[in-house]
Amino acid sequence: MTPLVLTGTVVTFDDDRRVLRSGAVYVNDHGIIETVQSARRRAPAGYTHARRVATGATVYPGLIDLHNHLAYNTLPLWRAPRDTPYTTRYQWPGAATYGRDISNPATAYGEAAPAAALRYAEVKAVVGGTTAIQGSPPLTRAFPGWMVRNVEKEVFVEDGSGPAVKDRWRQSVLPMEPAALAKVGTALAAGTSFAYHLAEGTSEKLRAEYESLDAAGCIHPGLVGIHSTALSEEELAAWGAVGGTVVWSPFSNLWLYGDTTDVVAARAAGLNVCLGNDWSPSATRNLLGELKVAAEWNDRSLGGAFEALELCEMVTRNPGLTLERTWSRPVGRLVEGALADLAVLRRHSGDGYADLLAATEADVTLVIIGGRPCYGTAALVGAAGATSSEEVRVGRLRRRVVMSLPPELTPADPDLAAQANLSWAAGLAQLEAVRRDPGTAVRTARERKPRGVPAFRFVPDMAGPIDADGEARVLDDQELDTLVMPPLDPLLHDSAFFDRLDREAPAHAQLLRGLRTRFR
Repeated sequence: MTPLVLTGTVVTFDDDRRVLRSGAVYVNDHGIIETVQSARRRAPAGYTHARRVATGATVYPGLIDLHNHLAYNTLPLWRAPRDTPYTTRYQWPGAATYGRDISNPATAYGEAAPAAALRYAEVKAVVGGTTAIQGSPPLTRAFPGWMVRNVEKEVFVEDGSGPAVKDRWRQSVLPMEPAALAKVGTALAAGTSFAYHLAEGTSEKLRAEYESLDAAGCIHPGLVGIHSTALSEEELAAWGAVGGTVVWSPFSNLWLYGDTTDVVAARAAGLNVCLGNDWSPSATRNLLGELKVAAEWNDRSLGGAFEALELCEMVTRNPGLTLERTWSRPVGRLVEGALADLAVLRRHSGDGYADLLAATEADVTLVIIGGRPCYGTAALVGAAGATSSEEVRVGRLRRRVVMSLPPELTPADPDLAAQANLSWAAGLAQLEAVRRDPGTAVRTARERKPRGVPAFRFVPDMAGPIDADGEARVLDDQELDTLVMPPLDPLLHDSAFFDRLDREAPAHAQLLRGLRTRFR
């Protein structure tokens, strides 16, 4: 890989929160940041023949989505069949329309077009500047074709000279029994991290989940509590005394429960507060949207308790610090030795934090992951060294996306290689084929039996009413014959999305009406 130099305004999110008005980010041939400095200073050794990308814009760390469910992000916003808020996450998966609108379509994609559905979800994330995401679904086979860094699947090898770092991040969407939590507590003590859906809802009964974690030794700096909406100030303070991370998903919380995490108390307790987009059935379409919901809640319900910098750190520095506990490199900050995951956004006000809060998909002009360009305008993707890219239409925008793996990362297995290098156009065609005739598509997929290995598929992690067995749903013939697939959720926040909010947002989520005013 050829070394790379990006110039522009550089917002570092480093310990000093440096903003370099005329800065340069030097990326070495291992996809690691060599240094970040003034563009006027002499380049470090080895960059005489580096590719130079004059962005004319602002260079940020790539955004980090610390909570999502990728298996569902082809699906549109779901309006629950009731007007009153739910009080726990154990209620809405049993709603009359949940299987029809969410579970069954996701399960069909998981069988009939798994690579296409996952890659669509990843492009949808990267269109909003995301370079790392938590929440990839269980897979029947290892999948090498990830575009963004998938937190659960990420494996590092230190420049070819050190051991791979893997199996350091655990997660559970489903509630866990005490014996299983005790094993997690042991793993946390040994240096792993654990993402757990914790106290999601408003019912005080959910606090028993915190008590179970505490009894198992899981209240720990490595605990990543997803949602944590029902926790009291006292519980947050006790957890904060030890350390840990809270992941805030305000849109989803308001849409389903009418309230959200006490992030002011979480911050006061010393917990690391991060943002997560959750999933498209009850969220915005990417982290740029979730940032705007956070800003709206901050202004209207928290009295401006968080500054723009602090909100921006919830998708950069803060989740990066959480990941650095188990990853081999800094991430979420533009500092020496960090992973070269970058997002370039158009400059508007001159205030890098205000610009990030206001940014839309139209402002994202280049995304680089591990030193490799993966998305952006044709000019910048080409300047950054992409040799194979294809057009993707993002609303009226024309962008380029790199879907193919470099030769050194392409798996030898022909089936996996085809899945990993699936083009954008071919993936869309597969998804549309499933939409037109899901029954035939799923039955055809079931007939494909690769020799000696299981067929590649993903298993949606919220396939129905939540219980502890975690068994995968299998669509029966009646379900296949009656299944109606919804339209693919668009890649960007369009007028139809805001029209739906204005028209359908329930009374307990009134704050979400008029959200379009947050978008430039």
